[in-house]
Amino acid sequence: MRKIDFTILIPAIFLVVMGTSQIISYTSGRMLLAHFAALGGGFAGMFIFSLTKYKVFIRFRAITLYVLGILLLLAVLSFGRTVRGSCSWLNIGIVVFQPSELVKFTTIIFLTYYFSRNYIDRGSPRTVFFTVLFGALPLALVLKQPDVGTAMVFLFIIFVFLYFSQNINFLMFLVISGGIVLIEIIYFCLYPAGTWSLYLAGAAFFAVLYLLMRFLLRIKKAHVLVLSLGSLFVLSLLFSWKVTSMLKPYQKNRILNFIKPSRDTLNSGYHLSQSLITIGSGKLTGKGYRMGSQARLGFLPGKYTDFIFASIAEEFGFLGVLLILISYFVLYLRIIKISMLAIDQQGTFLTLAIFAILFFQTVLNIGMTLGIMPITGLPLPFVSYGGTALVVYLSMLGIVMNVGATAEGW
Repeated sequence: MRKIDFTILIPAIFLVVMGTSQIISYTSGRMLLAHFAALGGGFAGMFIFSLTKYKVFIRFRAITLYVLGILLLLAVLSFGRTVRGSCSWLNIGIVVFQPSELVKFTTIIFLTYYFSRNYIDRGSPRTVFFTVLFGALPLALVLKQPDVGTAMVFLFIIFVFLYFSQNINFLMFLVISGGIVLIEIIYFCLYPAGTWSLYLAGAAFFAVLYLLMRFLLRIKKAHVLVLSLGSLFVLSLLFSWKVTSMLKPYQKNRILNFIKPSRDTLNSGYHLSQSLITIGSGKLTGKGYRMGSQARLGFLPGKYTDFIFASIAEEFGFLGVLLILISYFVLYLRIIKISMLAIDQQGTFLTLAIFAILFFQTVLNIGMTLGIMPITGLPLPFVSYGGTALVVYLSMLGIVMNVGATAEGW
């Protein structure tokens, strides 16, 4: 029991209880049994991983788990089950699970293994290239499903390990390039026929930039620099246009509704408008357990999955939501502290990557219910209904506990 970190366990149990209270309220039969089975599997995974030496586990299981994860994603594309337009589920008899959630865990473990083995050359082009490659492979397979929300998590995993590489110049290039691509995707969603106008605007900009660099700043070989930047801009436009053309209509509507929430409140923007109404109706203390009219009468979609935060806000009010946020704060602060106490780089990388994934999904989920983030379909960690995700996230906390216990010498 000394290996059980109660600063992690208690907030996690509170979050699970809050989520389970809503799931009991809105589900029954096989769905409810599946949730409790996932709870049992998740806490079992937590205790097993808390007792398993993470250094031995990473050393001998990282490659196997990564390969197994890739094979599962390939199996989903061939034999997967389609739910809400995304072929993300695999049915093996009595068990239906989402491999992409498992692969988040296996990818973190493998990248920790690879990065710790190449830490001396962490900023070299070779290490950076293979880090991106190993992260991009599951990312591409998840996009093929298509599951854009989960793909964003894999993109964030890549960014986290590139941050560990301390290659600041490359990171700045990625951040700036990513920002430009994001703006271009939004532009193409807003103006599908505006491709040529963007090309002309870009040409005018680089022409003015060349004149300023050549005649005002007196920079030699200004044309080489401008042509290089212009080529990158054209490539980014082609990439953004291709990505936008691959987006389904509902995905484009999510982007447009994020930019203008009042755009279509009765159709494509219905989820967000009802989420905001539901959260606001809870006020300070909420309407009471099982007294939430917005969720209970069917106005709020995803009341126990993607929008469970809004459902909780309606029934327990601001005070209930505040307790949830405090629980996340205590939990994530403890994970960060353990990463600082870890006895080796593997422990630090592993715990920080786990923190990054959980924190990223928490911010995205709560943000989308409040309208400050686009709707992605990502679950709220430890709270939303979803068996595979619950098992994986609780198992991740077991790994964190093991790193902490190792650091404290148990």
